[in-house]
Amino acid sequence: MKELTEQLFKRHYRRMYLLAKALLRDSDAAKDVVSDVFADVLYGKLAVRPETAESLLLVCVRNRCLNILNREKVRDKIQNLMMCEAECGGEPAERLADKLELVRDYIDSGLTPQTSRIIKMRYRQKMTYGEIASALQISEAAVYKHLAQGIKQLKKQFNP
Repeated sequence: MKELTEQLFKRHYRRMYLLAKALLRDSDAAKDVVSDVFADVLYGKLAVRPETAESLLLVCVRNRCLNILNREKVRDKIQNLMMCEAECGGEPAERLADKLELVRDYIDSGLTPQTSRIIKMRYRQKMTYGEIASALQISEAAVYKHLAQGIKQLKKQFNP
């Protein structure tokens, strides 16, 4: 496995790094993303076939970069919301952060594991119903039902 990883590294590192750097605009973060992908290959978390290696590795880099960018975007939105609330005489920023933490905790522990997983895939990872259905090997209708059920439970819990 180590030899294969070394060969893949020598052959594909540059393109993977350039893609990550273009998406993230940060060379250190780009190096980290590429390293994480190769660590997954090395430890067997990512099965790579030589004939599809380049496209698979580039897709993995792209997806990791998009996840990072999405997390940054959500973090920025939360910070802006907290600042706006604090400036506009709304709830103190700490209290709003506490509420968000309660919602996250409820998603993790108050919903079924499948519903929790689907909500995270839809709203954190911005996956479509079709992508979620494919990843979990369920129908799109089942994805819709889990989302509807989860949202209903969240509303019931936090907007009685």
